[in-house]
Amino acid sequence: MVSGEDARRERDLDGSSRRLFLKTAAATGVVAGLGGISAAQEAQEFELGGETSGWVGQSPSEIEGETNPTLELEEGQSYVVTWENIDGLPHDFVLLDSEGQELEGTEITDGEGETLTLEFEATAEMAEYYCSVHPNSMRGDIQLAGAEGGDQQTEETERDVVTEGPTIGLEQIASGLTSPVGFEVAPDQEDRYYVVDQPGQIRVLEAGAETGTETGAESGNETKTENETETCIEDGNETKTDTEAGNETKTDTEAGNETKTDTEAGNETKTDTEAGNETTTGTGGDADTAGGTAELQEEPFLDLTDRMVDVGEATDAGFDERGLLGLAFHPDFQENGRFFVRYSAPPTDDTPEDYDHTAVLSEFTTDGDDHAMGDPDSEEVLLEVPEPQFNHNAGAVLFGPDGYLYVPLGDGGDADDTGLGHVEDWYGENDGGNAQNTTENFLGSILRLDVDAEGENGEPYGIPDDNPFVDSDEGLGEYYAWGLRNPWRASFDSEGRFFVADVGQNLFEEVNIVENGGNYGWNVKEGIECFSTDNPNEPGEDCPNSTPDDVRGGEELLDPVIHYPHQVGDETIGISITGGYVYEGDTVSELQDMYVYGDWSNAFETPGGRLFASPVEEYEPTADRSAEDLWEIQELSVGGSENGEINRFVLAFGRDHDGELYVLTTARYTEGETGEVYRIVPEGDGEEIEEHEDAVGTEDETGADGEAEDGEAEDEEAETGDEATEEGGEEAAETEEEEANATGNETESETENATADDE
Repeated sequence: MVSGEDARRERDLDGSSRRLFLKTAAATGVVAGLGGISAAQEAQEFELGGETSGWVGQSPSEIEGETNPTLELEEGQSYVVTWENIDGLPHDFVLLDSEGQELEGTEITDGEGETLTLEFEATAEMAEYYCSVHPNSMRGDIQLAGAEGGDQQTEETERDVVTEGPTIGLEQIASGLTSPVGFEVAPDQEDRYYVVDQPGQIRVLEAGAETGTETGAESGNETKTENETETCIEDGNETKTDTEAGNETKTDTEAGNETKTDTEAGNETKTDTEAGNETTTGTGGDADTAGGTAELQEEPFLDLTDRMVDVGEATDAGFDERGLLGLAFHPDFQENGRFFVRYSAPPTDDTPEDYDHTAVLSEFTTDGDDHAMGDPDSEEVLLEVPEPQFNHNAGAVLFGPDGYLYVPLGDGGDADDTGLGHVEDWYGENDGGNAQNTTENFLGSILRLDVDAEGENGEPYGIPDDNPFVDSDEGLGEYYAWGLRNPWRASFDSEGRFFVADVGQNLFEEVNIVENGGNYGWNVKEGIECFSTDNPNEPGEDCPNSTPDDVRGGEELLDPVIHYPHQVGDETIGISITGGYVYEGDTVSELQDMYVYGDWSNAFETPGGRLFASPVEEYEPTADRSAEDLWEIQELSVGGSENGEINRFVLAFGRDHDGELYVLTTARYTEGETGEVYRIVPEGDGEEIEEHEDAVGTEDETGADGEAEDGEAEDEEAETGDEATEEGGEEAAETEEEEANATGNETESETENATADDE
């Protein structure tokens, strides 16, 4: 998904434009002319307002009301720039030279209404100004008197980055959630969907259920909707949640495993029906779905809120990439009731000083042979990974066709894969980074575990024999792939291809097809371009395409199959990618054999998520992929939407047993009840999609719940994504980097993303 510890980390979660066709174009600006003023005169003053969408000119009158106005200066003249923080998000004002190097600037502040001042003497090297936290959207030109033009991008390209794709419809399946970042189905269960809500609950969506029918609770009490009306199912059959008894329940007795103490203290979740009370499903109501109606059950399948961090407290704006981030059901779930969860817990006694939280991978079992409810007391911790920052968490967990559990992890957060928690690696040009070091920790990687075996030293999982570092001292045995920043959402298709979306830093988003032992380049490369920590706002001029021969045998830095820039000219494509699925259903023929995915948002401060699709082509791993060899990117237009857009943060995608796809969205960050789940349907079968009335940015001083609204993802991720989630967003989802990115949505760039680097 789409950061505070170092506010500069949110650099890649920015954007402002929502246009469809994106070509390189000349940027325009209003010139504020102060030329001809003698150096002996009093310092001249500019006044600006700082908000994520751009710098707003306030004075002199020539720039009043203009976004990112061009400032005309005279060499040797003294100037004062006074700027006010408008939205309460982290900003600074920095002068740059023509190479993008910072010359001087103010400190970063996130105090709404706070005013800072920069006094300086204009020099010939001054070329631009920007906010280092939001370098794409808050950026303007400096024009020195007598110099030519202020426009920095004047070349036009023939190749469209995003082309027009099919029009699809969206059918709402659930609402009333907060920040849904996962949608899963259990093996052999056709009538239940499981929605992972980032603040800490796994919710159940009953498909094909009749309103007012029995839920199979032990007491036999009925569950009704708020209006207590019945809805008929086409075949007239009553649907219950009970399954056949006789299933095995796994206990938490394996050696060497740690179980959280909250449940040991007696915290237990019970259904209202167990207490003899009648419950209602009014949270989400009913929605049509394949086979009848759908009900969002009031009682969660699992609630981990009491053992997690306080989601939403990472930033004043409420953006966060931590939370309940992933869910995977064991392939034999119907027999053993086992499932696996990723979530963010507070630091432990063993967590290094100043680290932010702990990434936890745990196994749970269901409470009872019907597998209707998860048992919070059954937790068995498989992994606890110290996380230095709040962003770049990734979060998905999924079983591959080989039966092993795949666990993506972000690079640890903070901008550029540097800073607190990052280690040295082989590439000295970029000052190290977790994603290129495979011996010190698990960050920036994808792990592969055998959860049906035990480790040699009593670990609650085994290591597959063909993991790349088995019997090797060049990396940790759990590693499957590495070189990733904030992998916000991953999926396998029916042919076994492993698609992983990775939230970028300031410039590019990408999708990789991941293979055993692959190195996907971060932080040597961002997408197919070189990356430089010294100047992350411009592609590096030169970088290696492989590691040295003495580093894991000189492995290639593999390029993505999908790659797009955050911005082309004055157009913003997106800021934190949200990974999806190859469409293999039968309902929407236009999407057949296309990888469907999205971007958390094209702006951090307003929900401007986008839906994309790329025709799947043959894949050949290479470290030298050209722009012409990248897969085509098509934008999906939303029928029923006045502007053709979804008008929400795109946190994640889901897939059911029939191969049909779902989009998970929210209109805020990690608070409120704007979270929704939509099924992708043919254009004519969709419903009207309006802008959400409680979306972030729609209120002046009060939020949707009547609380003061603070404003603003990779997290850098954004990276969210990000990414949000993500987070869903990722880096659309990083908070102060992805504050995305997304997505998770990073929101990093960092929301998993949101969690923005980063969701």
